[in-house]
Amino acid sequence: MRKFTKIGGVVGVAALMVTAAVSPVMADTTVGSSITGGTLTQTSAAPSMSGVTLNGTTQTSTGTSAAWTVVDARGSGAVWTVSASASIPTSAIGTGDGNTTARTLPAGKMTITTGTVTAGTDSDSASGITGSTALVLSTTAQAVLTATADHKGSYSQVPTFNVTYPANAYKSNFVTGSSGALVPYVSTITITIA
Repeated sequence: MRKFTKIGGVVGVAALMVTAAVSPVMADTTVGSSITGGTLTQTSAAPSMSGVTLNGTTQTSTGTSAAWTVVDARGSGAVWTVSASASIPTSAIGTGDGNTTARTLPAGKMTITTGTVTAGTDSDSASGITGSTALVLSTTAQAVLTATADHKGSYSQVPTFNVTYPANAYKSNFVTGSSGALVPYVSTITITIA
């Protein structure tokens, strides 16, 4: 009986030694990373507008631009608004034959309609971002796109523009003389984000 107890004791001690040798060592490790907020930015592109030929009735020039993008990398979830203002469309002075006066369109002749807002990969949903429909641009900045809640990440949309030329509009001035290249009606659109 004694032999059996010795063998059982040796086997038991050996089993404990093997278990201790293959058991993983347990330890807690903490991983930390600081996240610094970035910036709020907006990029835009000028639209490519169609030309018009005066015919005694009101004409409309239409166009779209490349996608406008908003990136909110602040990490705060704060609201943001894209605003726009536009100068009065003007055909600059040319030289020669009757081109000595800058031509302007009446105020309120340019509109912008924001396109469908699309959220970028891993961004918050675009739901809750409000765009504009046929917003009449003026020299005073107005909200074009507004995010009223958490909208962190990147968002894009393709706006469309319309410029209305009334029946009594002046033609564009010629660059030089009384024929050839024309000085287009130009408006500077100022875009801000806050």
